[in-house]
Amino acid sequence: MANSTVGLRDEFIDKVLKIPDDVDLKQWRRPRIAKNPFLKLEKAGDLSEGEISDEMTRVINTYGLAPGLSAVLCENAPDSLTVDNLGQKVDSALYTRELAPTDSKPHWADQLLPIEYKRHQTRGDPFDDTKPGVEADAKDRKEVRGQVISYAELIFAVQQRLHLIMILVMGRKFRLLFWDRSGVGVSLSIDYYEHWQLFCEVLWRISVLARFHPELLGVDPSATRIFPNDPRWTEMSNVGVKCTDDADHKTRELAPGELVGDKPITYAYVRKLFRASLEKTWPRYQLEVPDGENVRKFLVGRPYFRAKGMTGRGTRGYVAWDCHAKKFVWLKDAWRAHYALLTKEGDILAQLNAAEVSNVPTLVCHGDIRGQTTKTPEFWEMMHPLDPFPLIPTTSTSSQGPSSSSAGTKRKWTDPKAEVPSSKPKGLNDGGDSDYRQDCPLRRHIHYRIVVEEVCLTLPLFEDGQQLVSIIYDCALAHYEATQKGIIHRDVSGGNILILPCIVTIEDGRRFIQWTGILTDWELAKGLSDPRKPRQPERTGTWQYMSVALLNRPQKAVEIPDDMESLFYVLLYHAVRYLKSNCKSVPEWLEDFFDVFSYVDGGYGCGHMKQNAIETGKLILNKATKTRLMFNSPMDQLLGSLLRSFQAYYLVKEYDETQQKAEAKSQLQATSLGASALGASRLRPQPAVPTFEVDDQVLAQLDSSPSPEPEESAPTEQQRKLANIVSNPKLFVLSLRKYAMMEWAADDKEGDRVPIDWLSTKPVGPTYVPGNTSNKRQRRLDMLSLPAVMNAPESPTTRRSSRPRKAKSTLPQM
Repeated sequence: MANSTVGLRDEFIDKVLKIPDDVDLKQWRRPRIAKNPFLKLEKAGDLSEGEISDEMTRVINTYGLAPGLSAVLCENAPDSLTVDNLGQKVDSALYTRELAPTDSKPHWADQLLPIEYKRHQTRGDPFDDTKPGVEADAKDRKEVRGQVISYAELIFAVQQRLHLIMILVMGRKFRLLFWDRSGVGVSLSIDYYEHWQLFCEVLWRISVLARFHPELLGVDPSATRIFPNDPRWTEMSNVGVKCTDDADHKTRELAPGELVGDKPITYAYVRKLFRASLEKTWPRYQLEVPDGENVRKFLVGRPYFRAKGMTGRGTRGYVAWDCHAKKFVWLKDAWRAHYALLTKEGDILAQLNAAEVSNVPTLVCHGDIRGQTTKTPEFWEMMHPLDPFPLIPTTSTSSQGPSSSSAGTKRKWTDPKAEVPSSKPKGLNDGGDSDYRQDCPLRRHIHYRIVVEEVCLTLPLFEDGQQLVSIIYDCALAHYEATQKGIIHRDVSGGNILILPCIVTIEDGRRFIQWTGILTDWELAKGLSDPRKPRQPERTGTWQYMSVALLNRPQKAVEIPDDMESLFYVLLYHAVRYLKSNCKSVPEWLEDFFDVFSYVDGGYGCGHMKQNAIETGKLILNKATKTRLMFNSPMDQLLGSLLRSFQAYYLVKEYDETQQKAEAKSQLQATSLGASALGASRLRPQPAVPTFEVDDQVLAQLDSSPSPEPEESAPTEQQRKLANIVSNPKLFVLSLRKYAMMEWAADDKEGDRVPIDWLSTKPVGPTYVPGNTSNKRQRRLDMLSLPAVMNAPESPTTRRSSRPRKAKSTLPQM
């Protein structure tokens, strides 16, 4: 992005490390340093990384440059694999003295500010101040950039962070990096030997903020760290202990009197998940969540899942302990897009719960957290100020304007290359954000938490094919009932369809535990009556499950058939991955169908296999032999029926849209011709009769016009009926119910057919993978089944249909 550099000596330091007025600096005096403490680093460019880090760490501690903090070398051994399975080791970090480690390990959970050292100030610098986009292109510099991205992502995963400040030392120069969920702010590189007073000032300010305002260093004040000597630590440990009163969640008929009474049921798997989150090396927290005008508190350990990547929502899901109700709940922590038209997920759930929509989570509480928003967009705007005296376009009746112009301060509005200031777009949140710039390329986020009652099982745990169809049916029913209340989900995916054990009673009084499908994650939902204009600047959704229409037309509004198509892909993916079939190369087939993408006219689009399946109405395993995918169960009929319905839907939709455009064009031409003729008769004299003779053959040529191209054949009545199955959510639900009620073989589930150590041998899209360099392969593992939302796949984790690119490290910047 153009001009991402922020000047360190003025704007950046004052913005990032500004000391609030309420701090009494008499209590925290600056260290008295009479001479340059970095004399031994005069030729740092000739020293090794270890020599630089050793000397810098010694100087910081010996001279007390960061009072109250300790600089600790932590590059000798990695943390536990439960914290970091990549075994990363940052060179050094600043810690509060109480948490400073003594074993030379990173202790990522305790770091206040990481410090990374590189020997060369050119090859070791991942940024370039001379380039508009600041990201350096050299291979080794890209690798350093990927390394620091990975460090930042890990700290955000382990700690509760608003943002993170990092110091990057390269030979005799250093940079400050400011990370949050919108991007990274990069300061100018400064020679700390020559400007040693400035570097000392930076370290002192860090210590002041750590003592008086740790939230300004990115520590989340709504999250309280819990240590072993805290009663809440003991409470968490106690409720995590296995309890004989917990219910077995397996599907079965209940014995008379079993699980009867008013006492809430706790399933054994829920307590087990909570117990598993209490890793010894993972920090525990008490998190605040708004509940109307009050605040409720919840205890959490390690997240059950977290979205990968440094920027974006950063969603984390926890099995949490409700301190008030004394029961287990599900807590989601995320950074939602900060746009006024984006309704909060909790508000959507409240509407669905009030309308008694089936098979959706039950809201406990939710809300934005203390107005916490990302700051890097503000830094970008600071470095890209608008023209203070723009020339305003004038009309022929008003030509007032400035009498003179300076090329250094303003541009003419008629200049096609000029950036004309625009008014604030509709739909942006105005709360404290009135100076929002539409031209800012960084998406703004606001911190948000939501708590629901249900702690569910993941979809891959379904027991057989019939149950899989039944679960998809439950979620289709939830979707249908929501649309009847004017709400559409818009992000149906495998991670958003979960399983909840429920007790059901049949007519003869017998009671069963039945696994029910739950449609979750309504954060992208909107009203069907809302304007069709996109409410966010980028395409959102889960790439692998998006409809062909949405993949090929990013600006298209999500409609009911798009969500129905996503449900179909969820069913197909899990059937292929977990059920018995004639597919012998399951990982490769899933990758080709769900991960492949095309690249046309500078944008990403649908991959070939998914596109071909919709166009032909067939699921092919081998293009050469044209072998069809088969399960030898009702799954074949269900998938075939739905796929043919989607094929018909696309044909009908394309034909109807073509006809509508043709009719609109004809009406416009007719209106235009009529107006022209009327205007001509009133304003012009009638043309005179020609006095020369005209050849009949010439007249014949003038009268003849090219014969119209033959129209595409209209869809048949049968095709329209098929199309209606997937465009009418009620018919879609009934179709799924029909197959869920059929007789199925009970042993058709084979287990996970994607080996946990499977590696793709095909090039992947331009996405940074922590720990990988640009020429390494990406481990996919359980990527598609994770309940993560991918923001605007400008760089989807997918493979291109043609001319594949290698992976590279990318991160939105200022």
